[in-house]
Parts: sequence; C-alpha cells; structure tokens
Amino acid sequence: MKKIIIILLWLLPACALQAQSCGLHEMGIDTITIQTNGVCQQCADRFMSNAPYFKGVTNCEYDMQTSKLFISYQWKKTNPDKLRKQISNLGYQADDVPANEKVRAKLPACCRMEKRH
Repeated sequence: MKKIIIILLWLLPACALQAQSCGLHEMGIDTITIQTNGVCQQCADRFMSNAPYFKGVTNCEYDMQTSKLFISYQWKKTNPDKLRKQISNLGYQADDVPANEKVRAKLPACCRMEKRH
C-alpha cells in the first residue's frame, strides 16, 4: 500500500503539468508574442493599461527589455490580426503592422524615439 501511495505522489505533479499545458488550447486559449517598438516605462504602462482589456484577452505581459508583448487570448473571440491592429491603434508597431501615425504623433516624445540596442 505504501508503494502505491508513493508512486501516486510521484506521478501526480507530472500529470498536473501536462494537463495545464495541453488544457489551455482545449479551453480555447492561445498565446501570441507581438514585437512592438515601445521604448520606455510610459510605453509599458500604455500597453498594460490597454491590452488586458482588448476583447478576448485573458492575460498580458510586457517585456520592456525586448519590447515584446505576450498575450493569451480566447481564439473564439479574437485573433492575432485583430490584436496587432489594436496595438497599432495605440500608436505602436505590432510585428509587421505599422503604428497608426495619427495616434503615434500624439504620444510623448520619449515614446516616439527609436529603441537603441
């Protein structure tokens, strides 16, 4: 009996991890990484105060070092093209979708700068 309990306790974490990674797509959740041209904390704040509220978005994180936006979304409610367009409408490039120039012109000067690598 002890052996069975030990084996179950050993297998349980592995099963749980596999269920989490496989279950997201089955639940209708996908993720996308979008390369932006954000450069400063104000850019990060703008992404994080808007993107989590886009229709269908379930989670959002921004990496200021790489200017990448990581979005988890419900694929029945939105898609990558719509998400890129919404980022563009914030005044930022989203992968190959150019920034909305009228909105970009209204961003603070620091947010319009080119990122130095």
